[in-house]
Amino acid sequence: MNAQTKVSVAMVGGFVVGLACSMQLVQGQGQQRPTPVSGPLSHISFAVADVEKSTKLFADVFGIDSVGKAMEYPGIKWGPAFPGKTYGNKRMGLTINGISFEFLQPLPGDNPYSQFMAQGGEGVHHIGFNVTDVPKARDYLVSKGGVQTQEYAEWANYVDMHKAGLPITFEITNPPAQRPAPAAK
Repeated sequence: MNAQTKVSVAMVGGFVVGLACSMQLVQGQGQQRPTPVSGPLSHISFAVADVEKSTKLFADVFGIDSVGKAMEYPGIKWGPAFPGKTYGNKRMGLTINGISFEFLQPLPGDNPYSQFMAQGGEGVHHIGFNVTDVPKARDYLVSKGGVQTQEYAEWANYVDMHKAGLPITFEITNPPAQRPAPAAK
């Protein structure tokens, strides 16, 4: 068998195996029932050591020619389990293939993103979903074993699901149209 034939056989074999696997997954999955966390994906967030560098690397890989500037957000509230505690981060974002990606660099001080990176390095910190009722969704995730770790605003809460056996934190937010207008400065 020549090299071209081997490649063709491997491609067809890979296609057949991939098709069989995906058909089994789709056929074996039950219907998703509505829960308080039902809602569309909002974003995927990464904790990173250098927000500008990481954003530019992602942009280069996905063919994005221009990125904005990093914005600093000091004084973000942790959740009620940490009364009076605040943190800060630098943030940049990109839309890649229709999905919002967020890159978060911790500012100095105790910070959920620096804690995350101390445990396992840079990576996906949380996945965001838009829900209709943030308090109801938060309470639902807590009832499933999650721990509320942050409360950016009434319309944005973070629930860490590691103690519940899921290796992720969820950010639950109201869709942008349901959020209060920013206060005038």
